[in-house]
Amino acid sequence: MTAETPAGAGAPVVVCISDSPAERARLAGQFDGSGILVLAPDADSASTFLRRLDADLTGGRAEDVRTAVVPADEVVRAAGLRVDLAHHEASWRGQALALTPYELKVLGCLAGQPGRVWTYRQLHERAWEGKYFAGPAALQSVIKRLRAKLRSAGATVHIHATRGVGFRLDPAPRP
Repeated sequence: MTAETPAGAGAPVVVCISDSPAERARLAGQFDGSGILVLAPDADSASTFLRRLDADLTGGRAEDVRTAVVPADEVVRAAGLRVDLAHHEASWRGQALALTPYELKVLGCLAGQPGRVWTYRQLHERAWEGKYFAGPAALQSVIKRLRAKLRSAGATVHIHATRGVGFRLDPAPRP
């Protein structure tokens, strides 16, 4: 460790999220100590810790660090889409979209970082707030309905599937 390189800088970070204290203890017992282990009861707690860790390691302030998690009070805009999670509103170029809570949360993630591939698990954890992930079927149903609603509104954005991984929002028109 040098003055220029803080302890932990460059170390791998392993994040484990479980609402079970027993499961977190089991995971901690299996960790070999070759990096930084983050055990958290939910994604929001892990995100808060990772922002603080990054700020400590880079010398920045936690408020300056942008994470993939979109705060619930933020309005997300992308290529004509507007998603306001706090007021449960979404629109395409001013035309309101009638979305379910799950559709709104998934669209908020996708629009928050256009082009980024979100895994099935990441989207499921955001929309279902960390509840058990049994597989992609529920999420695929939400995506199917979102695509239909965007198409009905005349949106030129497209939700693209990355087979076996997840989904991303393409802000450009489909070819």
